[in-house]
Amino acid sequence: MSDKMKFAIVGAGVIAPFHAKAITQNPNAELIAIADVELGKAKLLGERFGVTSVYSNYEEMLKNKDIDVVSICTPSGLHGEVAIAAVQADKHILCEKPLEISSVKMQEMIDAANRTRVKLACVFQRRVMPASVIAKKAIEDGKLGKLVLGDAYLKYYRSPEYYRSAGWRGTWALDGGGALMNQGVHGIDLIQWLMGDVQSVFDRFGGFGSKYRGGRYGCSGIKI
Repeated sequence: MSDKMKFAIVGAGVIAPFHAKAITQNPNAELIAIADVELGKAKLLGERFGVTSVYSNYEEMLKNKDIDVVSICTPSGLHGEVAIAAVQADKHILCEKPLEISSVKMQEMIDAANRTRVKLACVFQRRVMPASVIAKKAIEDGKLGKLVLGDAYLKYYRSPEYYRSAGWRGTWALDGGGALMNQGVHGIDLIQWLMGDVQSVFDRFGGFGSKYRGGRYGCSGIKI
């Protein structure tokens, strides 16, 4: 009998091979199933990583009692429905970032997991980068004193080709916005992780006035 943690992947798009590679290279894990609404994609990913159990319906896949953990690699706006189904099937969850595209859906996912023994985790790999680890330890050791300000400058850019690569990218319905929502979430996560838990959030928006030809400015912040 194997003691390996058995994984399944939902969504066989661009990010899925990274999950599959990490799972198959871990001696304590095993990838046993893949689901995608386009069965051909699931089959191609399965062939690449030696997985024969592929599905076009993730709910059907979740009936497999051998699955311990589900990696959610679907478009962002579909994370919630897959996560809720995984919770109901008593599977742990590793969800791609962002957790979802609205606070309501995120809270539903968190609440569902909290009502069970299921673990819900989101992919924020920048926490394990060497610079991040060193900074975190320096803060915890008190080497930087009391932190009073933390900034995240998120100058992300994605080309038109990137957004054309998949119909859901850059849409309000499934992406929740553009690069700030999809990639900028990493900077937001690092600030929260390094500075401490969030107590409140504020946002202000207004105009510069005629001097700036009707331009607009925004100001937002997080109280830690």
